[in-house]
Amino acid sequence: MKLNNLCLNRTGQLILRGINLTLPQPGLTVLLGANGAGKSSLLQVLAGISLPDSGTLELGADSRAFIMPEPAAFYPQLTVQQQLAFVLSLSDELISPNRLEALLQQWQLTHVADKLTQHLSLGYRQRLSLAQLSASAADLLLLDEPMNGMDHEILTAFKAQVQQWKQSKSIVMATHIMHEAQDLADWVVVMELGQVIHSAAYDGKQSFSSLYQQALQDFRHQTVASQAPVSA
Repeated sequence: MKLNNLCLNRTGQLILRGINLTLPQPGLTVLLGANGAGKSSLLQVLAGISLPDSGTLELGADSRAFIMPEPAAFYPQLTVQQQLAFVLSLSDELISPNRLEALLQQWQLTHVADKLTQHLSLGYRQRLSLAQLSASAADLLLLDEPMNGMDHEILTAFKAQVQQWKQSKSIVMATHIMHEAQDLADWVVVMELGQVIHSAAYDGKQSFSSLYQQALQDFRHQTVASQAPVSA
């Protein structure tokens, strides 16, 4: 999966600036960055929701993506089980009662199966989003702040599921919860002001917090140096 000099404009503002990335397939890439750094915009480009204004995105010929947005989005008039059945239908699967029930049980949604999605709390909206990822047949999973609102039990189940997914799928996850994400990551990308300022395999020797702060420090130092006047 390669991004070549990818740029995205919105209302005349450059949101993504010359993104060059090669990401592992399969494996988990974690996107780190402050609000407004461009993480969500990059996920939307990878999902095909936003089209870049320039540059190219190279994916496998048969690659299918599924995005878990922030905030979670569902059809408000559907119940939890109807929403899941809809996603299963998109995956070309037979919507068997056993498959649907297994997903409800996996993400502890059985007792809200008949509840309208518009009435779900944040925690249950996250669970339903994760159930949708499990239901999809996508080989590229895009997760925007998936750990927001998770209790300990669901977080543990989520991390176990990610370990399983990343053996055969490519996952790109944007998150502020660094200490949990670093236990899962194969690759880490740091973004600032719509740019990639660090991209490398993650070996676990440095905490995400330390790595992020170092990347910001180096980027700001380089920015100041590049703007310094040149002596005659």
